[in-house]
Amino acid sequence: MRLDPAGIPLLSRGRRATKARCALAAASGLALLLAAGCSNSGSPGGAVSSTVVIAAVPGVSDASIYLAQKDGLFAAEGLDHVRIQSYPNQAAVLAALQSAHADIAAMDYGDVFDAQAQSHDLRILADGYDATAGSLEMLTYPDSPVTDPRDLTNPGVHIGVPDDDWLTSGLYLTSAPHSLYVAAATTVLESFVGNAATPGSWQRMSQQQEVTKLQHHQLQAILVSEPYVYEAESKLGAVEVLDACSGETANLPLLGYVALNAWVGQNSGAVSDFQAALAKAQAEASLAGQVQGVLHSAAGMTVQDADLITVGTYPTSTSIPSLQAVVRLMANTDMVNQYNPTTARRLNIHAMLVQS
Repeated sequence: MRLDPAGIPLLSRGRRATKARCALAAASGLALLLAAGCSNSGSPGGAVSSTVVIAAVPGVSDASIYLAQKDGLFAAEGLDHVRIQSYPNQAAVLAALQSAHADIAAMDYGDVFDAQAQSHDLRILADGYDATAGSLEMLTYPDSPVTDPRDLTNPGVHIGVPDDDWLTSGLYLTSAPHSLYVAAATTVLESFVGNAATPGSWQRMSQQQEVTKLQHHQLQAILVSEPYVYEAESKLGAVEVLDACSGETANLPLLGYVALNAWVGQNSGAVSDFQAALAKAQAEASLAGQVQGVLHSAAGMTVQDADLITVGTYPTSTSIPSLQAVVRLMANTDMVNQYNPTTARRLNIHAMLVQS
């Protein structure tokens, strides 16, 4: 799961603007080049080439890697050959990483911990994007019968949710939320109506479809991230019913950069170079106007629209307690079992994190 790719025409209006705040080291021989490079084919942990491939769904949450590429930050750290490969959704990103068609992946944490609970093969290189107020919202149309979060539990209420962040590898319990977005929204809803909260019918679709169906009143509410929050508000006059990243889920980490354990073990230099370049890009992303420029080129948004969306934060360090909060949220909503009885292993953030 992750923030939807932006590539849609948006209408502008007077809304409060919230602005957002690796070539490998030269080697003297082919052996060094292969040892420091990164695979884009073959089995994980095998011989590698000099190109580091990053799998991503272009959008708001992974804008910093495009900023690093644009500003030459990867090359400055010694990663001369970095290719960002675009994929349509998180399932495709994970598949590319697991099949060694990519070396690093920009992945939604829901998918990261869901996959890790089963394989224990992922390492976290860096935190990439954390939510802020307004970056993931439940919206409805003006004069809708849904005027309060409690109305979302009424029978017959149809709620659109993004399908691009839907987990594909299975859940601890089949009744659990199928995405980190839904888990966050459900948790906030429970603060209004209690633990027995049963939301109306979740209907999976693209975020663009959500906005369209809300416009025609075919849905009573939608759960969307940017830039679709802005589109719905500016185009339809949509109003917020619930902020999915507030209270217990405030500042929730949404996306991180991961790699397979074998690749990390054989490419420590490339890992360090990537982390250093990303940290500089994340710092740049916090400066007004920096993210807007790459959203225009990488994600197809106009500069004006990019300036008006609500952008989360791009942390320059990784907080273990914050990532543990994501795992706790997923465990509390039965999305993941922190203990895998088959492998007799627990989800361990400390062991997953590659310290820079």
